[in-house]
Amino acid sequence: MKKKALLAGATGLVGKHLLKQLIENPDYEEIIVVSRRPINNKHKKLSVLTCDFDQLEDLTIEAGIDECFCTLGTTQKKSGKAGLKKVDFDYVVKLAGLCKKNKIDKFLVVSSQGANQKSMFFYMRTKGQMEEAIKASGIKTVYILRPSLITGKRDEFRLSESIGAAIYRLIDWMMVGPMKKIKAVSAEKIASCMIHMAKITQTGNFIVESDQIQKH
Repeated sequence: MKKKALLAGATGLVGKHLLKQLIENPDYEEIIVVSRRPINNKHKKLSVLTCDFDQLEDLTIEAGIDECFCTLGTTQKKSGKAGLKKVDFDYVVKLAGLCKKNKIDKFLVVSSQGANQKSMFFYMRTKGQMEEAIKASGIKTVYILRPSLITGKRDEFRLSESIGAAIYRLIDWMMVGPMKKIKAVSAEKIASCMIHMAKITQTGNFIVESDQIQKH
């Protein structure tokens, strides 16, 4: 049976790869994108719902959606602490609430390596708090992906990530054994991993670490 997917974050680095792969995947007959602005894609499988994410939980969506993919995220440099908290925590939790309300039983979300609700670092703490909220949402199946540094061509330039990616490329040959867990991972692989996980029939909350993502 063909599936329907809900996707939030389609304009970001991982989201763009995910949307492309979902469109190309014959298992999916429809991809419904929730976005704050129109997106530049007119494929016949695709429909776009533009909305104010502050009222995301009140959005009306069609029945019969099989799973939700969430790749929402920003940076503290771009949005400040308040903005990062709103996007990486509030909006993700609101999206999970929307899924629970509409009986979408599978939720896949991109978090971060090192996410911990008790972390001394704001970003990691926010991601950890988001993870705990999603796990407590009541959705039957939750997959939380924790990639290391994400590589790929972004629309916006991020100096720190560019420097990090360059360093990772220099030491990539060393990233074996236990070190593989901190190896940089491409946005394309993250997207592939999410689609693979969506195929698995199981219930519960599952963490997918960066070295597992690397296999896809």
